[in-house]
Amino acid sequence: MTENTVRVIDIYNYIDSFAPFSSAMDFDNVGILVGNKEKAVNKVLTCLDITPSAIESALTVGAQLIVSHHPVIFDPINSVSANSAVYKLCREGIDAICAHTNLDAAAGGVNDVLCNIIGLQNIEIWEPEKIGRIGYTESDLNAFAKTVSDKLGIKAVNVVDSGNPVRKVAVMGGSGGGDINNAILAGADTLLTGEMKHSRYIEARSKGLNVVTAGHFDTEFPVIPVLSEMLKNRFPSLEITVFREPSYTVCIRS
Repeated sequence: MTENTVRVIDIYNYIDSFAPFSSAMDFDNVGILVGNKEKAVNKVLTCLDITPSAIESALTVGAQLIVSHHPVIFDPINSVSANSAVYKLCREGIDAICAHTNLDAAAGGVNDVLCNIIGLQNIEIWEPEKIGRIGYTESDLNAFAKTVSDKLGIKAVNVVDSGNPVRKVAVMGGSGGGDINNAILAGADTLLTGEMKHSRYIEARSKGLNVVTAGHFDTEFPVIPVLSEMLKNRFPSLEITVFREPSYTVCIRS
């Protein structure tokens, strides 16, 4: 290797410098989950999820490493089938670094990016949900929901209207639908997240909390281009490809 060679461990250490892997939540699985830390890298694919289609894209561009948000190995694996992402990574010799709740919590990470995109002000850490954020605005709920939809480039969001104006917003990209009570304890009038169970919508309304859910993917993917730009600035020799998963849903009309 030459002096300027970039290795998997170099990329890991850089991510660790602003989103420490040790800060991930106890249930999480982060870090170099597949591969050899000393492997040389010149092409990287970044994505939200390491799916078979993401791996095919990595093969197309010749990437030796995939950096994702969601862990490619999360629950214990009892078997590895030929069509699984882990099998394909090992077969093709592609390494994987996954930065999940550590990237949620990081300054400039998932939730900061989401707050900035929708224009919230005076962003602060959401206590005790340290991976979330609190942000401020002056809006009615319909206008706020439209801003979220427009800024994220999605057709619709789900809304619980509890009759309150939007002033203090608790933000948790992805699966933040279980944080109703903590949002209320933080003094928020509105919760912005990715997804929520039906029963939680009912609970939120009964407790006077507005809710806007904008999709797990759409509230977390915006960090991927930001992370990619950071990697490119730190390692100018790297060729980085941002992969956006094709939509899982289609509209069928009769």
